Amino acid sequence: MMAGPADGISDGLSDVASTPVLELRGVTAGYGRATVLRDVSFSVAPGSVTALLGPNGSGKTTTLRTVSGIVKPSAGSVLLGGADVTRKAPHRRAEKGLCLIPEGRGIFRSLTVRDNLRMQVPPWRRGAAVDAAITAFPVLGQRLDQVAGSLSGGQQQMLALGRAYLADPTVVLLDEVSMGLAPRVVDEIFGSLRALAATGVALVVVEQYVTRALELADQVVLLDRGTVGFCGSPATLDEAELMKSYLGVDVASGGAAPSADAGGDADAAGGRGAPKATRSGTARLRSRG
Repeated sequence: MMAGPADGISDGLSDVASTPVLELRGVTAGYGRATVLRDVSFSVAPGSVTALLGPNGSGKTTTLRTVSGIVKPSAGSVLLGGADVTRKAPHRRAEKGLCLIPEGRGIFRSLTVRDNLRMQVPPWRRGAAVDAAITAFPVLGQRLDQVAGSLSGGQQQMLALGRAYLADPTVVLLDEVSMGLAPRVVDEIFGSLRALAATGVALVVVEQYVTRALELADQVVLLDRGTVGFCGSPATLDEAELMKSYLGVDVASGGAAPSADAGGDADAAGGRGAPKATRSGTARLRSRG
């Protein structure tokens, strides 16, 4: 029996919905002669949250930089919404719905909050209001005329995260957005990420608070020395074993991981050692991947 028009439309919508918003296929990349990523492959479904975890120096930040176009792979391909963007410039990838929130705030400290938010609106959305960012972080609305450099660290991070609300992305890459923040601010940041994910935006999260990342994630990609050691649901992971085997932290005994001086791994690009456990027992990655 021939499919009717409605069947054809349904099949087409199904194909679109099943197409990953982001896919890495056999990606190898690094810096100069130093190879950091080796044959990395994984995909991110629309509206899902992927926690990208691994020891310090395992290639997490390099993965985000490669996806965003800052680092060019020597092999493999990067796809956004099914389109190959491996050789596309970073701004072309942004036009296709990719948004990177880098480690280290990434704001213009000498400009006001209002001007920072306006700068975060991409050229193809010029004229769009900044209300979405202010709704997500009301404190920004109270400081629109304040110079960004005079904000607290948490407020600066909220300002940096405003880009994820103003660029109208399909996938957001977040690199250590809780770094250096007080626990109360971290709670607020993660609340905003849950709200963002609830709108259907896919997230790829590199995060020092591993337990928080696992609670947020639909998928975990675990990197070990630049290769994918695990890719799947967090429900299939034993968290204590994860910390002990891959991150060097024995959560059950509350032990801290060895520092770089004690033999912790560092990657070819200059990782600074293995992660440590906080006093509360929540595993935290201390330096970029």
